[in-house]
Amino acid sequence: MNCLEFRRQVLIDPLGHDEAGVQHEADCPTCAAFARDARIKEIRLRALLQEVTAPEGLAERVQLAVHFEERAESHRRWWYAAAAGVFLAIGASMISLWTTTLERSGLALAQSVVNHIEDEASHLREALPVSAGRIERVFARFGAELAGDIGQVNFAAECLMRARNGVHLVLPGKMGPITVFYMPGEMTDRVLAVNSSRFAGEIVPTRWGSIAVVGENGESLEGIGDRLAAAVRWPSAQVADSGLVTGGLLSDLRIAQK
Repeated sequence: MNCLEFRRQVLIDPLGHDEAGVQHEADCPTCAAFARDARIKEIRLRALLQEVTAPEGLAERVQLAVHFEERAESHRRWWYAAAAGVFLAIGASMISLWTTTLERSGLALAQSVVNHIEDEASHLREALPVSAGRIERVFARFGAELAGDIGQVNFAAECLMRARNGVHLVLPGKMGPITVFYMPGEMTDRVLAVNSSRFAGEIVPTRWGSIAVVGENGESLEGIGDRLAAAVRWPSAQVADSGLVTGGLLSDLRIAQK
């Protein structure tokens, strides 16, 4: 695969996982930077679209406009103007959201964890364990190192966690796969519950950020967050929050699973 083919593929599907593309990205720093930028924009755009809501009372105003249109033809032009103003307001709100923030500013950390898992649900189907060397390399990108046994890991990659990069792991569980996010810089002073119609788990605070541990509803996760926190030795909060450690490593958003 050459650079042109790779970039066309990234623009079609920034979050795609193609072996030829993964290899090219690993060999070409310029294309790796291009892919990283495209993926970040894709994830943030998805988050932005989830934030857009119609102004309160819009449905009632539209119904009222239709009612008056039926009663008096003379009011047609006035109500068309009013409806146009409403839709212009929606457009202005969308532009404002886009220009002022590309993050899920009003979204709780716990909900962003659920969204991330659902957006990348394909990783939950990984069934083969990755090598210990790969796990070490993923954490080494943040200046972190293993200090204990994490256990079997079926997926390990660097990933965008809201505004910062972190580590995305998938572990086998009894009810199904367990997702683990190491999230440097995402500080919380207490354990946060994570719940959805399918998933349940918690976010555990650490000195450098937090760790999310989420499995299928009914999965026993007690103590896993604390164990995983103790299994990795992280640098200071400032270094961990920087996203990547220098030293010739590519700054791609996601490392290919080996």
